[in-house]
Amino acid sequence: MISTAHAATEGHAQASGLPQFDSSVFGSEVFWTIVSFAILMYLLKRYVIPAVNDILDVRSKKISDDLQHAERVRQEADQLLAGYREQTERARRLSMTTLEEARIEAAAIRDKALEELHEELARKKVSALEEIERARLKAMEDVREAAVDIAMLATEKLIAKSVVRAKAEGMVKEALDELEQNRASLH
Repeated sequence: MISTAHAATEGHAQASGLPQFDSSVFGSEVFWTIVSFAILMYLLKRYVIPAVNDILDVRSKKISDDLQHAERVRQEADQLLAGYREQTERARRLSMTTLEEARIEAAAIRDKALEELHEELARKKVSALEEIERARLKAMEDVREAAVDIAMLATEKLIAKSVVRAKAEGMVKEALDELEQNRASLH
């Protein structure tokens, strides 16, 4: 039977040139094409489509997992960023507090130093004024002593001689010179 069909097909194929358009074999070709297509569809539906669906499901799950992981990482990054911002703000507040404390401490130290300086200057001023007063009193005492010495010398000179005004002035000058020599010899 196969050999007869084959021989018939061969003879007919040689006659028309295209066996698929031969009407004597067209019915069986359509039948076997439909059967092959049905078998192919069955095999695709039974083996290929589930495998493709499994692959797509795995890929979909992986993409979903990757998206969830990316969302978790983004949330963690947002939390870290918020933590860093909070730490930065705390550090800024701490530095401002420290800076203000340093300013207050520096002002206190400056005020204390100024107060101590004023006290020291007041003490030195009082000491200098006391020393000036002592020097003034000493100078006044020296002037008194000198005046007494001059008066004594002048009196001695006047008593010894009666003199006119010009001569008295000369004697006072002489007495002052003598007094000055006596002082110079003491020092």
